[in-house]
Amino acid sequence: MARNREKPGREPDKTAAEYYELKSDAVNELINANVTNTKPVDPKELKKYRRKSILNLPEGLKYFLLKWWFAGVVCWFFMIGLSPYGINTLDMIVIMGVVTGLLWDLPVNAFIRLKAETKDYGRYMMLPKTGVIAGALNVVYGIVLIFLTAMTYNAVNAALGTGNGEGAIGVGPILFGIFTAGWDWLLLQCKKLGGAMLADAKKSAAQAGGTTKKK
Repeated sequence: MARNREKPGREPDKTAAEYYELKSDAVNELINANVTNTKPVDPKELKKYRRKSILNLPEGLKYFLLKWWFAGVVCWFFMIGLSPYGINTLDMIVIMGVVTGLLWDLPVNAFIRLKAETKDYGRYMMLPKTGVIAGALNVVYGIVLIFLTAMTYNAVNAALGTGNGEGAIGVGPILFGIFTAGWDWLLLQCKKLGGAMLADAKKSAAQAGGTTKKK
C-alpha cells in the first residue's frame, strides 16, 4: 500500500492546469486561422522580423544590380563569345535582345516577385504578368533595350569624337550592364509617369461625368 506523503497542514499538490493559466481561446484562434478570418499584417511590421542581409540595400537598387548582372552575362557570353563568328550588328542586337528578354521574363521577374516587400512589384517590371504572351512581349522589350544600349555606345563615342575608331569605348560587361539596366530604369519611370497621368485623366473624366449627371 502506497504511503501517503502528504504532511498535516501541507497543501495538496496542484495539477498542471492549476499552475498555468491556459489561453484556450487564443490557441483555438491560432489553430483555426486562415486567409478569410485573419487580418492582413502591415508589410512594415513583417519587415521587422525578416532576416536582414549584410548589405541592406534599397529594394529598387537591388533589382537594378540584378538586371545589371544579367545584362553583363548576356554581353560576356553572346557579344564577346560570338564576336569571332563575324555576326553583323543588327543580328547581334536581335540575338542579345531575345536572350535579355527571356532572362527578364524568367529569372529576373521571378526573383522580384519572390523578394518584393509589397504586392506592388509591378513598378520594377515593364511586364509584370506571366504567360506566353507576356514572355513574347518581354522578348520584344529586350530587343528594344539592347538597341537603346547600342545607340548609347554610338552617342557616347560620337560625343567623345572617337566614332568607332581608335579610342572608342569598347563593349564590356560592366558598362554594357549599366547602360541596359539604366535604360530599363528610365523606361520604368516613363511607365510610372504614364500610368499616373492616365489615372488622373480617368479620375477627372469620372468627376466630370458625375457633375454632368447632377445637372
